[in-house]
Amino acid sequence: MNSAKEVISPLSLVPPIGLFMAMARGYCVTFDAGENYVKQTIRNRYHILAANGVQALTINVVGQKGTKIQTAEVLIDYEKDWVRIHKRAIESAYRSSPFFDHYYPKITSLLNAKHKTLKSFFDESIITWCSLLRMEGKFTISQEYVEKDVAYDLRLPIKSPDQFPRGFDCRGYLQVFSDRFDFVQNLSVIDLLFNEGPAALTILKG
Repeated sequence: MNSAKEVISPLSLVPPIGLFMAMARGYCVTFDAGENYVKQTIRNRYHILAANGVQALTINVVGQKGTKIQTAEVLIDYEKDWVRIHKRAIESAYRSSPFFDHYYPKITSLLNAKHKTLKSFFDESIITWCSLLRMEGKFTISQEYVEKDVAYDLRLPIKSPDQFPRGFDCRGYLQVFSDRFDFVQNLSVIDLLFNEGPAALTILKG
C-alpha cells in the first residue's frame, strides 16, 4: 500500500465525516488501538450541529490519574448519565431532519449497549456506521502502536471539527439550522446520516 494513500486514526467512537470520506476516496485507514489515550479528542468526543451552533458530546471515561494507558483499555464511565444527555441532545438537534426516524433508534441502541471499554464500543460502532452508510469500509485495527510515515496521522489531538485535515472536506449538503449557520465541515457521521440518509455515500464519494 502506498503510504500516500494511508491514514492512521485513533479509535473514534462516533467518527467525524472526514474519516469515512477518506475510506470512500480509497485511503486505507488503520485504527491504532495500541496508542496512548488522549482525553478530550475524537477518541471519545464527537460534534453535532445544535440550535446554538456546534455542540461537543463527550463519552465519559474512568479517570487515568496521570498514568498512560492504551486507548483500547480505557474504561467507559456510566456513573455519569452521559447516555441520556447524548440522546436528548441528538433528538433536540435532529428531530426535524429528514431521516431522524430511520436512524435514531439504531444510534440510541448503540449508545445504550453499555460497552465496558472504548475498544468494545468501537468494535461495534465502526461496523454500525459503515453499515448505515452502506459502504465497505477499507480499514484495519492494529493492537500495537503504529510507527509509520503516512499521508495523514490523526492521532494528534483533534478536538474540534475545524482541526480535521481539510483534505477530507466533503461537498456541502443541507444541514439542520442551515438558516442560522454556514455549512460546518467534519461534524460527526450522524449529522450526515440524519440529513442525507441513503445519499450519504454519494456525498462521501464526492
